[in-house]
Amino acid sequence: MTNKNQLPHLKNALPKDVYNYQISFYTVALEGWRRGLKLKYYNSKRGGRVPSTSITYSLSDDNDMHRFVCARGTKSSKEAVSKAENKSTAYEYMKKNGVPIPESQTFKLADYSIDEICEAGDSMGYPLVIKPTDKGGGRGVVTHITSKKMLKESILKVLDEFDVNTLLIEKYFENGVDFRFYVIEDEVIAVTKSYSSNVIGDGERTIRKLIELRNIDIKNNVATKNRTINIDDEMIDFLKEKNISLDDIPEQGERVFLRKHGTHLGKRLSVECTDTIDPKFKKYAVDALNSIPGLPTGSIDMIINEEKNDGVVNEINTKGEIMMHVFPFEGKAIDVPKKLIDYYFPSSKKINDNFYFEYKPVKDAFMSGYADEMTIPMYPDKQQYKIQMKVKGKNLTSAYLRRLKKAAAKNHLKGFIKAESREALEINVIGSKSKVSDFKKYVENSDGKKSKIYNVDASEISVFEGVSTIGLEVLENDKPKASNNRRQTNNTVSVNKKIDELEAKIQEMSKEYEAEKKRLIKDKESAEAEYNKMRKSTSWRLTRPIRRVKEIIKK
Repeated sequence: MTNKNQLPHLKNALPKDVYNYQISFYTVALEGWRRGLKLKYYNSKRGGRVPSTSITYSLSDDNDMHRFVCARGTKSSKEAVSKAENKSTAYEYMKKNGVPIPESQTFKLADYSIDEICEAGDSMGYPLVIKPTDKGGGRGVVTHITSKKMLKESILKVLDEFDVNTLLIEKYFENGVDFRFYVIEDEVIAVTKSYSSNVIGDGERTIRKLIELRNIDIKNNVATKNRTINIDDEMIDFLKEKNISLDDIPEQGERVFLRKHGTHLGKRLSVECTDTIDPKFKKYAVDALNSIPGLPTGSIDMIINEEKNDGVVNEINTKGEIMMHVFPFEGKAIDVPKKLIDYYFPSSKKINDNFYFEYKPVKDAFMSGYADEMTIPMYPDKQQYKIQMKVKGKNLTSAYLRRLKKAAAKNHLKGFIKAESREALEINVIGSKSKVSDFKKYVENSDGKKSKIYNVDASEISVFEGVSTIGLEVLENDKPKASNNRRQTNNTVSVNKKIDELEAKIQEMSKEYEAEKKRLIKDKESAEAEYNKMRKSTSWRLTRPIRRVKEIIKK
C-alpha cells in the first residue's frame, strides 16, 4: 500500500486479528478511545458469529454516552433504521423525496406463488435483480438475471438458503458500477467505487503476470487481503468474449477488467473518488439519507453507468461500513472515523496516537461466553520511555517467563517478552522512566532456583515515540524438548487432525440437514399457500357440488 492509501495515525495501529468488516467498528472505537473517551464493548448476542452485529460498543465522556453498531450510533432512531433496512420501504421514502431508484416490485411470499412472481418479473423485462427486503451485505442478492427460467431458479435458490418473507425484483441497471457514499446529515464525507477484479497495464507485463503482482498489493491491504484474484475458466471465457487472453500485454495505464461487473461481489476492489464524482450524485446520496427522518448518518449505495453519467440509488446501509473509505485499494484514505466522532463528541480532541488496544481478547471472551461486557483500559497519560534487552541465561522456562510477566505487570509496562530459546530472550518494554529502570534491575537479578542469568545487553532508556499496544505479550518458544516428546506431539497432532476432520464432517452434515429442513418447510408453506389460494378461487367454489357428489358416491 502506498502512503496515500493509509492514514498516518493508523500505521502499525491495527491489531493483526482486525480485518475486513471489523475495521469499520474498530477504527471508530479507536478514534474515540484515543480522544480519552471511555470505551466499553458489549456482547449483545451471545454466541453470535458476526462481530459487526453481535458485538456493540459505547463511547462516553462526562456528559454523553453513545452506543454504536459498526459505525451507526444512537442518534439514528430505531424507527428510522427499521425503515431504511427494509429495501421496499426505503424505496418508497426515496421515491417521495425525488431520489432516482430502480424500477421494482415487491412480493410477499404468503400472497404470491413463485410462478406468479416470475410472471410479474417477466413482464418487467430483463435483465433483473432479486433481493430479500430485509437482508444486508449482499446476502440473497442475485444480479443480471436474463430469463424466466433463470429467475425461477434464482428465487428457489434464495428461498433455500435464506429465511425470506418478502422479495424485491428490480430492473438491472446496465453497465453499472457500485458506488458507496458515506453521508453525515447534509455532507458527503467519502465516496468509493467498487470495481470488479482488474489489473492496470504497464506496457511490459502480461495480464497473467499483472495478476500475480496485483495479488501482492491485495494481500498488503487489510481491507482486501481476502480478495485475491484467482484465474479460472469463467475468467478465461469472459476475457475471450472481449478478444483478450491472459498472455496479452495491456498498454501503460490501461485498466483491464477480469470479471463482469455485478459478479463475485466479495472480490471487488475499492477505488476512492470523493473529489472526482459528479456533484449531482452527491446530492442523490444526501437526499436519499434525508428522505428517512431520524437517520443522520449512513452509507448510500448507488449504481452508476460511468459512460452515460447516469445512476440510481439502490440501498441505504444504516450501519455504515466504512473500511473501503479508510483503507481504499486505490486512492487516498478518508478519515471517516474522525468525522463521525466529531459529530457525536464535538468538543473532544485527539490526545494520543502512540497506543492502540488488542481486540482479540474481547472477541475471545465474548465468543466463549466468559464475559458480556468489557471496558478497555485507558492509555498512559504521561511521557513514556522504552528499553530493549537481550537476555542470555539457562533454564529460562515458562515458569521464569511468568515471573517476568508478573514483574512487568506490577510496573505497568507494555510491549513484549519473546523467548527465542531456553537460553535467550528478547524484551521490549514501555513505561514510565522509573518503572522501566526498576524492571531492568529486576531482570538483571532474576536468577531463580533453576534459572540463571549470564548476561543482559540493554539499550539506553529513551523516550518512546512509536506505536504500541497497551498490553504486554509473552511469546513463548514452542520447539519440542526431546525426540520422545516429538513422537508424542506427532501422535497428538494426528489424533487432533482426525478429530477436526470428523467435527468438520458432522458440521457439514448438520448444515445439509438444516438446509434440507428449511427447503421442506418452504415447500410445505408454498403448497399450503397455493392450496388456500385455490380454495378462495371462483373455480373452487363452482366445482364444490361436483366434489360433494364424488364424496357421496365414495361412501
